[in-house]
Amino acid sequence: MALTTALRDLPPHLRLLAWPALNRRGALTGVTVSTPSGLAAGPASLACYSRETSIAIRPRYEGADPESLLTAPEHTDLLAEPLRLVGTLALWDSVVRVSGVYAGDIYLASERSVARLLHIAHAGEPPTSVDLGELLEQLHALELLYRFPVAQKFRAAHGQERQCRINGWGQLLFRLLSGTHTDPFGLVAARGRLSQHLRDHRSSYLRGVRAASAAKDHGSTRLWDDIHAEQPIPVLV
Repeated sequence: MALTTALRDLPPHLRLLAWPALNRRGALTGVTVSTPSGLAAGPASLACYSRETSIAIRPRYEGADPESLLTAPEHTDLLAEPLRLVGTLALWDSVVRVSGVYAGDIYLASERSVARLLHIAHAGEPPTSVDLGELLEQLHALELLYRFPVAQKFRAAHGQERQCRINGWGQLLFRLLSGTHTDPFGLVAARGRLSQHLRDHRSSYLRGVRAASAAKDHGSTRLWDDIHAEQPIPVLV
């Protein structure tokens, strides 16, 4: 029997089961998604936010965990873009901690930073066919990452940049990916590239992190520029 529920009532990592249908890519096996008629032609992020978007999940066999649908080989292509992005954000968080650059939660400073991260992690391969800002907004709406305007203390005024980082639900999704015996999204190689990147640029990131950590409530554009002057992937803390 299929379980039908409001999309936003599911655990955040399971909400990603609706992603292909919401982005008009087709549907996962056993998954049916319904959206409000008024949102059908709009950006998928709006449907992700709506409490009227519902999802029905029919496990492939009696008693199957819906999590198995996220890592099923037949769904790899349909979920590749969001899973690759979530996995790469989780890797960045991990290698930053392991390198000793920062032990807390580190944020990508903007969409440009996320694009740079993907470029370096995946050796210049095109990161996504979906607009990156829209994809990040969808993942924020599904509550797999935090995304919000850059803190006022760094910019001194509102700007177009949105800082973001993976959250605990995104990390859970990454652990599910890591628990499989395959690596369809190139995350093993990406970890190696990001680890080497941080070895090569560790001092530059440390200087920027220290400047950001010392920032007061009232920042300036110069502070923003100083923090990111040497960082290939601009970050904030």
